Amino acid sequence: MRVVVGALLLLTAQVASAQPASTPRAAILRALPILQQSAKTFVDKRGCVSCHHNILPILTLHLARGRGFKVDAATLSAIEAKTFRELSSPTAIDDAVQGINVADPTPNDSLLLIAANAANRPSDLPAEIYARRLVRWQRIDHWTTSDFRPPHSSSDFTATATAVSAIKAYMPAALTAERDLVIGRARGWLLATRPQSTEDAAYRLMGLVWAGGASAQDLALARRDLVAMQNATGGWPQLPGYSADAYSTGEALFALSESGVAATDAGWQRGQRFLLSTQARDGTWHVRTRMLSPADVSPPYFNVGFPYGKDAFLSYAGTSWAVMALLTSLPSAVEGAHIRPTATAAADEAWLRPALFESAGQLAARLDAGLDANTATARGTTLLMAAAGEAEKVALLLKRGARPQTRATSGADAVTVASTYRGTSASIRLLLDAGAAAVPPENVHVRRSPLVYAAMSGDTEIASLLLARGAAPSSEALAESITFNNIDVTRALLAAGANAQGKEQTGVTLLHWAVIANRPAAIPLLAAAGLELNAKDNAGFTPLMYAATIDLGTTDLVAALRAAGADRRVRNAAGRTPLQQALFFKHTALANALR
Repeated sequence: MRVVVGALLLLTAQVASAQPASTPRAAILRALPILQQSAKTFVDKRGCVSCHHNILPILTLHLARGRGFKVDAATLSAIEAKTFRELSSPTAIDDAVQGINVADPTPNDSLLLIAANAANRPSDLPAEIYARRLVRWQRIDHWTTSDFRPPHSSSDFTATATAVSAIKAYMPAALTAERDLVIGRARGWLLATRPQSTEDAAYRLMGLVWAGGASAQDLALARRDLVAMQNATGGWPQLPGYSADAYSTGEALFALSESGVAATDAGWQRGQRFLLSTQARDGTWHVRTRMLSPADVSPPYFNVGFPYGKDAFLSYAGTSWAVMALLTSLPSAVEGAHIRPTATAAADEAWLRPALFESAGQLAARLDAGLDANTATARGTTLLMAAAGEAEKVALLLKRGARPQTRATSGADAVTVASTYRGTSASIRLLLDAGAAAVPPENVHVRRSPLVYAAMSGDTEIASLLLARGAAPSSEALAESITFNNIDVTRALLAAGANAQGKEQTGVTLLHWAVIANRPAAIPLLAAAGLELNAKDNAGFTPLMYAATIDLGTTDLVAALRAAGADRRVRNAAGRTPLQQALFFKHTALANALR
């Protein structure tokens, strides 16, 4: 009853502060100016590519343009220039081959390629390399993410669906069979895995549509799961028991539209009425963040000309989703198919493409025709680096005299490049046997070591091989294995002697981090490694206090910490116990688990 009353009170407050638009077109016209100006401000001030102020405005503005709305060309160009610099810079090919920017391929690279596709960017070599790396990061049948900022950056459904869309758009034609194989696996995972949140259910439906091959019955069942989350207000909440908001409602309606549901559908109309009735006078929608803890998990907030303070970035994302949903209810003003322009071939493509995408036999023919096995770009990307993902090609090049110790100007060698993929232990073993190093020399700086990349991708076989060949079990690798939820690698690193006792300047330990990142499986391992279960960080938060503060839609963290012996009586600076903290934020399920 408390949740229902709270939801109704919140909706009343939203409606009271809003000035309902009479039509979807009127609401869109009201929102577009502030969306464009805020995105322009963000990219002028911040170098990173964000999902909220880079990717979503590109998707929204191109969709708006396609529906006949006027979009400021200079603003869109500025956003795209910052967003696509990894694909278009003078070092784009070298950076892509060497994996310089590998951080979290899903959703970082997958969203980048989705935005590129919406902007009609050509399928050039950097984009194709990004797509192939996405393929090689699949975890048997799906993708995961190291991000943990709900709702828009923490779902494996989001990671998997966006990977599918990006791969379909940019995977090289020569690798169509591999593309279809991984998409088929992803389709099976999406069909078999139950969604827990609106984000899950919306991206599950979109993923099935983008993957293709799902039966009409399968799509109908996925739609049913999403529609079942719609509440009495007509909107969708992030989690069961929450109030509906524009973020979840917008993405739910967009997903339903992608799956073929007409805007005249009764449920769709109820969702549209929710959006129209809750839009603020300035064209925005307010969406409250669930990141309520003091943890430093993303770049700090700064003013981007969008209201709502700490809620601004999520509210911007919610406003984008609301506008995209409303846009799908309007007819397209552009006729014809999406035709991507032909990319201009770079000078190095003639010898890089065979190493990257062709068979070992085709590469051998090129070598027989005079291609030097040690060919390299001006920035040191070698033929061996380009082929590092495939053992047969690595063996061929080594036999033809390729030097495995060669490093690019970035410090990367073929072992480093191979470790940015999953499933390349055979290649790495060949390279190490031929004289390459498992660890970069002390005088060589690389962005990440091969072991750290293995910890990120979750390839336990690569991690074990590197450890056996002399790589030190670094604390960085251990932290990344936890962040990416690669528990087998975590276990291997701890067994090899990795130090788990370090602290950040904020006082956050790896045990705190496992909770903040929602990695319950790491908790017993870290407790067994001797980490203090009740340690307080500089904000006065124990791991259990974080578990009581951040509602991730599950009580697994509380259960794992309680099983390990965490003390429920330790209070934070406000004087609250974890139970009182959960009650303070109205996290009913967490409070019940803490009783």
